[in-house]
Amino acid sequence: MDPIKLCGGTLEVEHPDEVLLDYVDVRNGYAYPAYDLLVTNGDPTLVDGDLLAPVLMGVHIDAGRFSLLREMMPALEAVADLPEVSLEEADDDHVMCVAGLFGILDEPRYAGRGVRGTIVSKVLHRKRPDLVPIYDSRIFEAYTAPGVLPRTLDRSWQEFMRLLCMQMRADLQAEAEAFSELQLSAEEAGAPITKLRILDVLVWRAAGSWQ
Repeated sequence: MDPIKLCGGTLEVEHPDEVLLDYVDVRNGYAYPAYDLLVTNGDPTLVDGDLLAPVLMGVHIDAGRFSLLREMMPALEAVADLPEVSLEEADDDHVMCVAGLFGILDEPRYAGRGVRGTIVSKVLHRKRPDLVPIYDSRIFEAYTAPGVLPRTLDRSWQEFMRLLCMQMRADLQAEAEAFSELQLSAEEAGAPITKLRILDVLVWRAAGSWQ
């Protein structure tokens, strides 16, 4: 398969089909399918079990972080009310709904308490894997310098996630044919996966090669 360009054209992923199929192969020890196919309650409603899902992606969730996530649940439960649309088809209002879920992190009472965007995104993504992106340090590195989003110290979580979602939407749209092909390849390999999760896998693996 031909290379594809992501992160606004600043990141080229060679052999994306091989990268994806390597990730979803259970013999290779990545988070798929343990994280992606974990069943808690079987619908987008957030329950306690969902708060532990980031563990399957290598995130440490101790009793303190779990308690803090439970405290945040009244705000995070809005994930169940997100519009029935995928990110590549979302309009700007839909994107704002996703970004708004991360606004809880901008409240001063949660500053420095060990739960930030990485954990929240990995809690929420499973509930709407076609619309809510996964965020971590590799995604940050790829989408900011040398990516297309400028780095700044005074941007809120909500605003950052809005910009990230918009750029991911642009990537999915720009490489729409490739993502459809990749999704089909994964399904044929017995690994159902959304296009947004495929984007995460490709960026995460490619950004990891820098380190």
